[in-house]
Amino acid sequence: MDWYLYFIQKFGYLAILLGTLLEGEIFLALGGLFARQGLMNVWIVIVMAVAGSFLSHSLVFWLGRWRGLAVVQRFPKLQANYPKAHALAERFGPACILIVQFLYGMRLVTCLVLGTLQLSVRAFVLWQLFACSLWALGMAAAGYAFGTAIQHLVSRLEILLTVLVAVALLLLAAYRWFWCWTQRQTAGCLASAKNSAAANPQSPAHH
Repeated sequence: MDWYLYFIQKFGYLAILLGTLLEGEIFLALGGLFARQGLMNVWIVIVMAVAGSFLSHSLVFWLGRWRGLAVVQRFPKLQANYPKAHALAERFGPACILIVQFLYGMRLVTCLVLGTLQLSVRAFVLWQLFACSLWALGMAAAGYAFGTAIQHLVSRLEILLTVLVAVALLLLAAYRWFWCWTQRQTAGCLASAKNSAAANPQSPAHH
């Protein structure tokens, strides 16, 4: 955590932009916290986060359109998440962009999958802007609210700790439910594809 704080203190808004090029929840939440303390402007934090997230997702999307599955085959981590990303893309279409925006580790591989599926650029851009904006607003607001809670409850350490633990458990439970829901959606999509393939076997080639 000290490294994140140092990076933001040294580079300011640029740190938010660079941090959100990858999975940047911590940078964004800290940006909201700093904004509550008057050290940063929360709206600039949000704009930097949207820009960083949108840029990285777009680059991966175009990489998928250009190189396709060759990229997936070179990176084991992408291979591990590819079946789930592909199933969500098949089941929900471009709306899966919004779903995976809140699933840690699934954003980039899903953008790659959408590129390999040749999703229209217009649909990708519109859904990405919406998803990134919603994500940035939510995470920055969480950091801002956390800063507010600290300021109001710092003199009541017991209450503060109780609130923090309760919120953390609630968020963990919500994330766990959301992850399990996407797993069920993925399993259902894969099962449907398997049943469809079994019901319509390819005819043997004639020589």
